[in-house]
Amino acid sequence: MAIELIEIRELDGPNYFAPFPVIKLEICVDAHEHLSADALSVAATRVGHPISDDPASALVTIIPALHIEIGEPPPTVQTIALDESDHVAIVFDWKWRETGLRIARTAYDLISGSPDVPTADVLAHTLAVDQRDNDVPLWVRDDRRRIPTVGITATNGKTTTTRLIAHIVRLAGKHVGWSSSTGVYIDGEQVIEGDYTGPAGARRVLDDPNVDIAVLETARGGILLRGLAYESNDVGVFLNVSPDHLDMQGVKTVETLAEVKGIVVRVTRLDGLVVLNADDPLVMKQRDRVRANLLLFSQLPDSPIIAAHEQGGGKSLVRFADEIQYFDGTMRQTITMVEDLPMAFGGRARHMVENALAGAGAAIGLGLDLEVIRDGLRTFRSDTRTNVGRLNVFRLEGRIVIVDYAHNESGLDELITFSRALQAGHGRVAAIVGTAGDRGDDVLRGLGRIAAERADMVFVKENPKYLRGRASGEQVANMRTGVESVGGTSKLVGSYEGEREALIAALAATEPGDAIAIMCVEEQLGIFRELRDRGAEEWS
Repeated sequence: MAIELIEIRELDGPNYFAPFPVIKLEICVDAHEHLSADALSVAATRVGHPISDDPASALVTIIPALHIEIGEPPPTVQTIALDESDHVAIVFDWKWRETGLRIARTAYDLISGSPDVPTADVLAHTLAVDQRDNDVPLWVRDDRRRIPTVGITATNGKTTTTRLIAHIVRLAGKHVGWSSSTGVYIDGEQVIEGDYTGPAGARRVLDDPNVDIAVLETARGGILLRGLAYESNDVGVFLNVSPDHLDMQGVKTVETLAEVKGIVVRVTRLDGLVVLNADDPLVMKQRDRVRANLLLFSQLPDSPIIAAHEQGGGKSLVRFADEIQYFDGTMRQTITMVEDLPMAFGGRARHMVENALAGAGAAIGLGLDLEVIRDGLRTFRSDTRTNVGRLNVFRLEGRIVIVDYAHNESGLDELITFSRALQAGHGRVAAIVGTAGDRGDDVLRGLGRIAAERADMVFVKENPKYLRGRASGEQVANMRTGVESVGGTSKLVGSYEGEREALIAALAATEPGDAIAIMCVEEQLGIFRELRDRGAEEWS
């Protein structure tokens, strides 16, 4: 097997591999592959001394030597095994963009026996251009960051928690900017539309001169593809992690996914606060890797993790029956009643209680007054005005319609659980299921399986704008397979080309007393318009 170049990528900020910018050189090579005699000779001559014939070891030697060759200090080079079989990443810190990328490529060309390897003069010219253009990492260093910053990560609940924190900050009289999966907002006004959970959205907020506090939703993709936008944050929040986006960018296990997301809390400043979900074991694995103080939150009042944390003087937020209680390290007090959380629908939306706990923890980390936090929790609603697309509930002709951005298996499971709780055991639940095409076949089949096991009627739908490389009909076929795998064919009503079409079919097939739960990732406006035109009223 030849040495195969997978990718060379610059990461502009803290990332899965390191808390600083690195160049990632990923190769695929089996354990028995060695450099050819010719490549070994050419590389040794370039470096000026013998090198190992092991490809990864050779790269670790060559990369610093190429830096020295052009008068640059040698970087620290690491070799990291990846989830993909036989894949390894060689990563090193960088100062100049094109120079770092060119050095990585030159090192690979040397070990692969390429006949056209850039010379020292070419590398020196690249360095001169970089220095002229000041093409350096784009991360916001601590000496440049002027405002308190919150970083939020999770598999589910990031956007709601980001919006909740921003809501509380605004109640405190501060000018807040936030970036999220729906855009960038300054004091509630959208200034950029689109998914801005990566570094571009974060930098837009951090660079805005009118912002007092930055609240930054941070997704897996931005971390893996570009790195974080900043050197550190003041508050880091990690809500949960579950299988999602696996088999993408080399991440194959949920454990690695947790490590990727964990960089958000690992870079929290020593004098800051990290907010962790004590009920999620993979989240809690990050506790020993953070440098800041910890606030743990839980919905398990008898949690041994919380008990031990509090005994050591640690802060916590815990749901005790109908109360949200805060322990500041010495004393406990009730912040609010669960029934006074509009976003949680009287506690029936358990995952929204989780978001409320995380948001309150972040607000505590920002030093906001508890009375302001209480007011924020009591006034933040999961409606189309405050939290559009996230658990928006409507009444229509005796039915309940729940529109939610559930986009994975755990999200669908929570959505159906909430639908059952909201209708108090009366009537049927119709589930409209489907997600973006970049999820694996096993995820799509899992959606069909969960819907068939937990709902009474199943409508599978495609998202034409989110095929993401799949053929039309492929997603639907996988979901139908999932339904059939658990004997749910009798529950399968039909397959539909879009969300609005599926909703219209579900409205026709249901009756008063039923609930319709729709995974809505594409046609929110069309869904809301259809409901409004039919006379639906939003839940209050």
